[in-house]
Amino acid sequence: MTERLRENWLCLSGGNALGAYHAGAYEALAAKGITPTRIAGASIGAITSAIIAGNAPEARVPRLRRFWGKATQHQHVLPLFDGMMPRMGEWLSLLQTLTYGRTSLFRRTLPSLLPLLPGISSPPHVFDPSPLRQTLGKLVDFGRLSSGPVRLLVTAVDLETGDDVTFDSHAGGIELDHLLASTAFPIAFPPVSIDGHVYVDPGVSANLPIVPLLEGSGQQDVLCFALDLMTAHGRVPKSLDDAVGRAQDLIFASQSRHALQSAMRSRTSKESRMVAVVHLSYDGCGQEIGGKFFDFSARSIHRRWAAGKADAEMALALWADLQTPEAGAIYQLHQGGLRPVE
Repeated sequence: MTERLRENWLCLSGGNALGAYHAGAYEALAAKGITPTRIAGASIGAITSAIIAGNAPEARVPRLRRFWGKATQHQHVLPLFDGMMPRMGEWLSLLQTLTYGRTSLFRRTLPSLLPLLPGISSPPHVFDPSPLRQTLGKLVDFGRLSSGPVRLLVTAVDLETGDDVTFDSHAGGIELDHLLASTAFPIAFPPVSIDGHVYVDPGVSANLPIVPLLEGSGQQDVLCFALDLMTAHGRVPKSLDDAVGRAQDLIFASQSRHALQSAMRSRTSKESRMVAVVHLSYDGCGQEIGGKFFDFSARSIHRRWAAGKADAEMALALWADLQTPEAGAIYQLHQGGLRPVE
């Protein structure tokens, strides 16, 4: 691939609290001077994408740090309890999130489980994302987002038709409601109405938005970093908690595999633009709990950020060492190497 003419793109999946992995990976890319010209994001990936595209290059990593710093605020775990059993801090963080929400992201709306009983009316969601509106309003320049140099694609699903939908910053613009729609995972968060349609989180069908990212024509070569928050590889569960986490990985990782295969198959040999994808997946470092999507403990956020940074640094070093990268291939980190997926 011709380095001089190459564009760099990002594709960021959903995964709620696991999204700090995206931020760490972006920090590593930015440190090497890699500036994306196009980004697609789903759910927390849409939030990360908006912070990147909606800020000047020098402000992006500091704004990401502010976002994740806000996400971990007001959590207090006594060292005594944290040392009682492995990952006690992560469990307490999960319990706190489910009970109260996260101050800067969302708050709990249901006072108890009574609304689940027949005949008792209730809103069709557990959390109110209003705090996220305020947080993003302070961290994202929406004027820059819709008229700046980075093209942002935010995905969602039409709740009534089930169709996948893409909002384009360079074709109609991206506003707060588009980001909220992409993060509106059913039951947890309320669906979002935009122009007469009701939208929810694309994690129900296409958690890694690689297909809309690679659509369209172009002349320059592309290196796309697809950052996934779940991995297809894992161990056989030894506990119920392990089984919950592994089930989540398989459900979302299978979506990513099918999306990547579909996107690359749809490209034809007649296209002048050559695309290669580096697909990086967060493997949990063997330290995640089953409820990892709602674990916002500072320790977990730091671990995920560090893992994303380390994976991206390794991938960049290995990519630089490749003699003849294959255009149209999907590369993954495996056993210390960056190898094309068969």
